[in-house]
Amino acid sequence: MRYVKYLIFRIENRKYAIELNHVNGTEQNYSVIPFPDAPFGIQGLINLRGKLIPVYSLRQRFGMDTRITDSGKSALIARTSGIMIAYEVDSVEFIEELEADDIREMPKMASNDETTFLNKIINVNNQIVIVVDVNTVLSPEAIQQLEKMIEERTAADKKAEEERKAAELAAKEAEKAEKADSDN
Repeated sequence: MRYVKYLIFRIENRKYAIELNHVNGTEQNYSVIPFPDAPFGIQGLINLRGKLIPVYSLRQRFGMDTRITDSGKSALIARTSGIMIAYEVDSVEFIEELEADDIREMPKMASNDETTFLNKIINVNNQIVIVVDVNTVLSPEAIQQLEKMIEERTAADKKAEEERKAAELAAKEAEKAEKADSDN
């Protein structure tokens, strides 16, 4: 028998799931750096241990207010189409392991072009939970745009750091020269 593990999370009063094998971790204490001209749903970037990761609002994708007031606010860090994305959710609930036979395709009548990323349903504790397919939340064009944004931002941050170090070195050199002049 084959089993699949899901990370169950909540947005408002509804539970959703992501296959656990896509999730690299969760973060609760993070600050979003706003990013202009980002693709729809991208709230900005977080710096996670030196790596810039876009933050995607599933609330916005579902047409809800993007502000999360829940103290359990979390970012699910997941690999999506080759890049890391932080999916912002109200709270992380638990991990559920299900038999593959208990996983159903989304009924055709509940699916359309805008909801193709909601492709499966599972039954967890007698509740229907919708599975979010992280590989289809964003279009290939949006993924390319994000990759370019991250590359540009990383290059700009690297240049700013190099300039800061050069200014720091110049200040130290000036301080040494000033001290040498005062000693003479």
